[in-house]
Amino acid sequence: MSVLYVTQADAVLSKSYEAFSVALKQEDGSWKKRSIPAQTVEQVVLMGNPQVTGDALVYALELGMPVHYLSGFGKYLGGALPGYSRNGQLRLAQYQVYGDPVRRLELVKAIVTTKIHNQYTVLYRHNERDHQLKERKILVKKQETLDQVRGIEGLAAREYFACWPRMVGKQWTFTGRNRRPPTDPVNSLLSFAYGLLRVQVTAAVHVAGLDPYIGYLHEVHHGQPSMVLDLMEEFRALVADNVVLGVLRNREIQPKDFVESLGAYRLQESGRKCFLEAFERKMNDEFKHPVFEYRCTYRRAIQLQAKLLSRHLQEGIPYKPLALR
Repeated sequence: MSVLYVTQADAVLSKSYEAFSVALKQEDGSWKKRSIPAQTVEQVVLMGNPQVTGDALVYALELGMPVHYLSGFGKYLGGALPGYSRNGQLRLAQYQVYGDPVRRLELVKAIVTTKIHNQYTVLYRHNERDHQLKERKILVKKQETLDQVRGIEGLAAREYFACWPRMVGKQWTFTGRNRRPPTDPVNSLLSFAYGLLRVQVTAAVHVAGLDPYIGYLHEVHHGQPSMVLDLMEEFRALVADNVVLGVLRNREIQPKDFVESLGAYRLQESGRKCFLEAFERKMNDEFKHPVFEYRCTYRRAIQLQAKLLSRHLQEGIPYKPLALR
């Protein structure tokens, strides 16, 4: 099973018998159609402003297939999700933990500790080994409030990204993390990668039956999927950051692959295709899961972590965010 990405702005996604049909406009004004058997597709991602017919959207939902929308910069905008996995008991347990300051703080500490651990792993693999992130990770466990933990998380993030100029190389300008819109190519890739990661986590949260808007590390705000953002944290460095550093290190993405408009950068079509291929390779990479002790892909691991979190909320089994060496 795979993800169907449609990234051309004037493309049209439709349904043809038991398959999806993607019509792509050619330079000479003609249209080229490609048929994708529906049984080979797990999710649909529409980036930019491609069109999707009503038949295709309904067919995807009937098959239990989420359809996600990203902006041209890769920002997650929303999605159409199948109407299943409505687990009332799980959601009641989720709300109960939200209102329990002790259990919530314990869970937030685990999330932030693992996020910093995975950030340090990225630095270590790029020869940034003598770094204070090791101390930040220990410091998280000593904090007594959510705001204190969030403060350490923010400090660690700034220190982590301060190492990125050396890791991305002299060819690229990077002065720190920025977004909405990204003002340099590296931030453009990071935003794109996080948008793609959010697609995967959103689907996993939905399948597990969790309420995407009630999280623990991220505050509950109107329209903010706090649970999705919480679960993303343990995968940001492992998946998204490693993909960005990989395509830059291997020169798969070049400065010519970006277009700049009013100070904002985004990938052109050829660059998007290359980056999506790199992201899919990463999602299909296998490793030994530290809890289940069998090999799985990162895509499967995201689903497993959502289920483990669900068990923690309902059964009190300690939750272990995914930490790899």
